[in-house]
Amino acid sequence: MKLLDRYILAELAVPFLFGVGAFTGILTASTVLFELVSLMVSHGLALTLVLEILALRLPEMVFYTFPMSMLLATLLAFGRLSGDGEITALKAAGVSLYRIMAPVLAIAVAVSALTIALDETVVPAASWQAQNLLYEALHQRRMPVSRDHVFYHEMQGDALKRLFYARHFDGRHMDDVVVQEFENNKLVRIVQAKQAVPADHGWTFRRGTIYQIDDSGQIRYTVGFDSQRIVLGQALLALGRENRTPIEMDARELAEHIRQLASTGATGSDLNALKVQLYQKFAVPFASLVFALVGAPMGLRPQRTSGSLGLGLSVLVIFVYYILMFVGMALGQTGALSPLVGAWLPDAIAGAIGAGLVMRLARS
Repeated sequence: MKLLDRYILAELAVPFLFGVGAFTGILTASTVLFELVSLMVSHGLALTLVLEILALRLPEMVFYTFPMSMLLATLLAFGRLSGDGEITALKAAGVSLYRIMAPVLAIAVAVSALTIALDETVVPAASWQAQNLLYEALHQRRMPVSRDHVFYHEMQGDALKRLFYARHFDGRHMDDVVVQEFENNKLVRIVQAKQAVPADHGWTFRRGTIYQIDDSGQIRYTVGFDSQRIVLGQALLALGRENRTPIEMDARELAEHIRQLASTGATGSDLNALKVQLYQKFAVPFASLVFALVGAPMGLRPQRTSGSLGLGLSVLVIFVYYILMFVGMALGQTGALSPLVGAWLPDAIAGAIGAGLVMRLARS
């Protein structure tokens, strides 16, 4: 590594670490800590438990603060170099702006990769453990794998094929099951059963009744049974057992969850929202590179950039970025944009602005 690279990276290191600490503290205090303190007061949670849950939630906070810290570090580092005339001296020596920025962009890519690795390995397990600890403390029992009121619908192209409902699912069998089957968008059959258990390539219904429906919507005949095999997608079993939120899954698990939902014919805003969150697992870390592109030209001003001004500019840019992120999420969820475009919209806009500012400065 050349002397110039080492020098610029050293300028980045301290403000980056400061940013990680500051932004993580602010984000944690305004979200997780406030909630936990409220629960500690209202439910008598032990301080040690609160601290343990807080520690488990920190990786999730760091996932968002790494890109913020990269912005602050770039702003302060280039502001200091510009204010002391070192950028001017480097340019006079024939060093281009692109060459000066090269180590910054390299470290931004490394921070993006580290953020993705953190979200794929540490964040899901830690967040899930925190959720379980909090549930056990509040309800005095382990988080159940069971679920009440399980709904499932299966599509065949654009036509509804089957509606499924179970009053209770304990992870192994379902109770009080009702299945409505359709042909050409008309109800043709209703199956009721006391219990349903998964079997090879389907489900076994026990102690139930089949109601055959005619074209007029009247019951043509009924048939009782002790055991009846019904072909239902195996995705129902996985979906019934899944209690985790997207932040508690890695990208592979979330993609599989989306695939299982899609296999049932699910469409619309709920599925799009999951897809947006899947793509954001990569778009948010990539913001480190985008913020480096934006922060460098903002820091390269003739006047000295103080720490307070750099922090203020960072907060302003982050605020605008997250407004764009929420707009992209809404557009992707409603289908106005594809979920992929919605998730990457703030990176695309901020990246284009940053690249334009860098090229403008390079020509000056």
